Amino acid sequence: MRTAAVIPALNEQGAIDGVVRSARRHLDIVFVVDDGSVDDTGSIAAHAGATVIRHDTNQGVGPAVATGLAAAREAGATIAVQLDGDGQHDGAFVKDLISQVVDGADLAVGTRFELGFPMGFARRSVIRLIASLVSRKIGVRISDPTSGFRAFGTAAMDTLIPVFPRPYLSDTVEVLLLAHEAQLEVRAVPVRMSMRESGQASSGVLESARHALRILLILIRHIGRGNGR
Repeated sequence: MRTAAVIPALNEQGAIDGVVRSARRHLDIVFVVDDGSVDDTGSIAAHAGATVIRHDTNQGVGPAVATGLAAAREAGATIAVQLDGDGQHDGAFVKDLISQVVDGADLAVGTRFELGFPMGFARRSVIRLIASLVSRKIGVRISDPTSGFRAFGTAAMDTLIPVFPRPYLSDTVEVLLLAHEAQLEVRAVPVRMSMRESGQASSGVLESARHALRILLILIRHIGRGNGR
C-alpha cells in the first residue's frame, strides 16, 4: 500500500507549512496543488517537503484535486487522502479514513459534526438539507457532504479524476453523486476539524449561497430520477 496526500491550496502561506509537515507524518508522499496563488504558498510547501504542482491560474478546488489525484496515481499511490491547505483537518484522523478504504470502501468522507464543530445556524441548516438529500440519494448517511477531508481508493481515483467537477461545492457534494452512479462504495467517518488557521474562504457569503442553491437543484434533479443506479 502506498499512500499520498492531495492538498489543494490557494494563498495559504500562513498554514501550508504545518499542513504539509502533519501530512508527511501520516502519508508516504505529499502533493500540494498550488492553484494560482499569488503569495508564497508553493515555495513554503516545497520547503516543508511537498511535491508542488503549480496551476498558473486559479482553476478551482475540483480541478486542483483532480490534478493531485492524477499525480498520486502516477506515483503509484493506492490510497489518496484529500486535505485542505488551511489547517482545518486534523492529521490524526488520516488513519481512520485510510482504514475504511483498506476495509473495502472506495471513498471515505470525514464528517465533522459528530465530534463537534461550531457553525452558524443558517449555514448549518443548509448543510443539513444538502446532507439529507445526498443521504437519501446514495443510501448512506453523510452528515457532512461538503467536507473536503476524504480518502480515495484506486477505483474512486480512476473513476473520478476524468469527471471531477469544477464549481464550488460540486467538488464535494456532486462527487458523492458521481461516485454513487459509478457504483462506488461511500462511507462516512467522524473526524475532528478546527476553524481555518489563516487565509480566507474561497467563496464569500453571496457566492456560497448561489452555489448552495445550484447544488440543491442538482440534487433535486438526481432524486427525481429515482434511487436506482
